[in-house]
Amino acid sequence: MGRHAVGRPPLHADLFTPPPGTSARQAGESHALAAFEALVRPHRAGLRDYVYKLTEGDDARTEIIVKETLYRASQDPARYPQRPSAVRPWLVLIARTALRDGERLAPAGHDDRPDFVLSAVPAATTILGAMDALADTHRDILVELFYRGVSLEEAAHHRGVPVETVKEWLYHAMHALRGVIDRQVADT
Repeated sequence: MGRHAVGRPPLHADLFTPPPGTSARQAGESHALAAFEALVRPHRAGLRDYVYKLTEGDDARTEIIVKETLYRASQDPARYPQRPSAVRPWLVLIARTALRDGERLAPAGHDDRPDFVLSAVPAATTILGAMDALADTHRDILVELFYRGVSLEEAAHHRGVPVETVKEWLYHAMHALRGVIDRQVADT
């Protein structure tokens, strides 16, 4: 019955995946590694500097977090960012998650590592910094809907406009916020 004799039907991916150890499999893995390297190479130094700040200058901890970040990032090619400007924020998010997971998994009562302060991140790379750079109208609608939890209907009623108008304002505000964040990431 071949390699699917364990009682499960073959998956479509199994039909097209070269068997382990073949030159086709090795070439595919080599190509995937090269693509990942090309994706993260421009951001390695920036990622290391960012993690170095988060760990308050702990070189050993920085190296561990950077390696864990790159390992986690390489595991699922389907989740690689499609836009070049999204790669660094993606890596930063993974690094923060790896750091937080490391803190959470530390043995209770036996953690002699210093507390890591996330406030070492410059304000320009935070959402608050991006919100400060927005136009007042964009900031107001985002604060009202997201931070205060006002519904679209309530915001429309309060302003005396149709819900579709509030949705349009929200769309433009989110688009502006994305532009500000992309510029800030490109600058750092």
